[in-house]
Amino acid sequence: MTLFGLVRHGQTEFNRQGLFQGVSDVPLNDTGREQAHRALDALPPIAWDAALSSTLSRAEETARIIAEDHAIPFAGTDARLVEIDWGAAEGNPVGEMEDRYPGRTFPGRETTQSVIDRATAALDEIASQRPDQNLLVVAHGTLIRLLLSGVTGEHLPSIPNGTLSQLEVVTGPEQETWTVSMVAGEELAPRTRTVPRDGTPRFALPDHHLRPRGLEPARD
Repeated sequence: MTLFGLVRHGQTEFNRQGLFQGVSDVPLNDTGREQAHRALDALPPIAWDAALSSTLSRAEETARIIAEDHAIPFAGTDARLVEIDWGAAEGNPVGEMEDRYPGRTFPGRETTQSVIDRATAALDEIASQRPDQNLLVVAHGTLIRLLLSGVTGEHLPSIPNGTLSQLEVVTGPEQETWTVSMVAGEELAPRTRTVPRDGTPRFALPDHHLRPRGLEPARD
């Protein structure tokens, strides 16, 4: 079993201004750096074996801050953990773009299935390489939310900056077991899914999961 602590990176200026960020490589702001320093506060202590991140600078800087603060080895980056590509919405105000494209049907947007497939492929490979380890993985709000929604089958709310979720992965020759036990710092009764290792998509979500639960519909 590999335990993943999934941390959303700290705040950026795009976050503060309410802009779609996605694959845009926007750095942390001062608030985001402070969130990184506090990311593991008030959580049960876990002996983390290593920290990893997506290749985007806001995630890598968050991971390196946490790693230095807690004497955790930084084990590098993985491009499969980058945020969803919002296509034409990148860098634009959320409300404005949702008005223009109901259902977040932005031209050039990456599909929900693509995000889940690459994220699960990355974690499956890491779990196979690092069995019985506890790994911090700093990534992005939509990617983490879609991944957790795929396992739990629930439409989840936004994942706040600097919060930790927990996901356990057990890999075997024919099947994998994925278990979510914490979402954004809140413990919950474990939600478990067992899926075959046959090359088919592990989890599937309808497109309405692109919008966090509880987000008001776009204005007319």
